[in-house]
Order: sequence, then structure tokens, then C-alpha cells
Amino acid sequence: MTIIYGYISSSAADDKALSNFNKAVLQRLSQYGSYICRDMFAMLPFDNRALCKYSHIIHFAAEYDEMYVMPDDWLEEFESLLSQLYWNHVNVIETYSGNRFVWRADECVLEKISATTKWNRIVFESYHYLVEMKY
Repeated sequence: MTIIYGYISSSAADDKALSNFNKAVLQRLSQYGSYICRDMFAMLPFDNRALCKYSHIIHFAAEYDEMYVMPDDWLEEFESLLSQLYWNHVNVIETYSGNRFVWRADECVLEKISATTKWNRIVFESYHYLVEMKY
């Protein structure tokens, strides 16, 4: 069993338009029957600056039985969703193996809200073995 969780972060000149754009994309997801489904996502309110000072955040989580390493099918479904949303930065953690994935948009036009289609994916070996910092 593994839990996959993370967030999709974006900013735009018009927060309400961004919120409506991404919300409409999430509403088109199936309710069940695939790795990525509507109920695993939640959005922080666009007008609550106490929760989202500079970004618009969609957070998500799901628990999968008998999954020990994130399958390529999950990544394909997730990147298909990313290709429909407007975002700047995405972070995903898979708890069983400790895999961490980060996506960064190559370009982001704040004046025009449209799907992000160019990005790079960074894969980290694990989030388990991070070096502790003294403070």
C-alpha cells in the first residue's frame, strides 16, 4: 500500500479566471475507475490570501492498495491532467518507495491563462534520506 500526495501550484494576473479554468478541468475528471480521479483533488479558495499569499494551490492525495512503486500508467495519467491545467510548479511524493517527482513549467504567460504544455520533470531517488539541517 502506498499514499501518493502533492500539490500543483500556479499564479496568474487574474486569480478568479485561473481558479475557474483549473476547476473546470478537474470537474471533467472521472469520479472513479482510474488512478487520477476528481475526488482526490481540492483547491484552496482563490480569494483567501491568508492561505495562498502568492500562489493558487491544488492539493491532492490518494491511497493505492498493492502499489509499491509508482507505475508509468499513473505518471501518464497525471501528466495528461497537467497538460490540461495552468500551473508553474508541481510536487508529488510516493510514500512506499519514497520517490519524489517535481515538474516545472518551461514557460508561463501570466496575461493568458491556458494549459501548460511545456515542462520538465525532475525525479529524486528518495525523500527518505534528506540530510538534516542544523538551525
